[in-house]
Amino acid sequence: MRVRLLVAYNGAPFYGFAENLGVRSVAGDLRAALEQIVGHAVVLTCAGRTDKGVHAWGQVISTDLEVDPARLGRLQISLNQMCGPDIAVRALDVAGDDFDARHSATGRRYWYDIATGLVASPFTASTHWHIRGSLDLEQMRTGAAHLIGTNHFGSFCKKNSSKPNATMYRNLRRVDLQTGFDELSNPTLRVELEASAFCHQMVRSIVGLLVDVGLGKRLAADVPLVLAARDRNAAPPIAPPHGLTLVEVTYE
Repeated sequence: MRVRLLVAYNGAPFYGFAENLGVRSVAGDLRAALEQIVGHAVVLTCAGRTDKGVHAWGQVISTDLEVDPARLGRLQISLNQMCGPDIAVRALDVAGDDFDARHSATGRRYWYDIATGLVASPFTASTHWHIRGSLDLEQMRTGAAHLIGTNHFGSFCKKNSSKPNATMYRNLRRVDLQTGFDELSNPTLRVELEASAFCHQMVRSIVGLLVDVGLGKRLAADVPLVLAARDRNAAPPIAPPHGLTLVEVTYE
């Protein structure tokens, strides 16, 4: 029986979602717990393979299990007892036989959290990129507008050496900048991005460029030039991973 898991996790203790020999991963913890409960080998497919330190609230995972559907509620409780608090299975449901967490997805939404001010809050140190100084939000919004639509995002994507001919065209549907405050009353900024799909490190690369625009290191008018270059070297260094969260994956 194919099942669908809706999973949240704190990315700080993990070396990413995907399993890698000798390091702790989200997939490794979940697979080990599932196999211990159901008593057979399990293969997990996720909607988005998050990097080391990246968080998730809405990660979706599909897998096939030999389990009574009436016991899925108990299975969810057991998983949370074994994997919590770093991993939380928010929902566990029966899925169609053709459902694939990655290939069935029609959209993905991320947010990236930034805190500004002289003193960094210890309560958000693992979830926000702290930047000393203020950011020009209007310039950042102007720059972000140049990225909306279907474009070649080669300047913002890390190439996959195993797939050198993979397309880097993506449909970026939305980039929103939302302001707020942290526990120390420091200003915060959430950059929310939605697309049909993202290539590797695309969100963090876009945020890195927009922050440079906000700090006055780049002009908003430079953004379309970076986009047109289709060259990773044209963009500034990527934003650190701990500010990024996979919020939602959508399906038809």
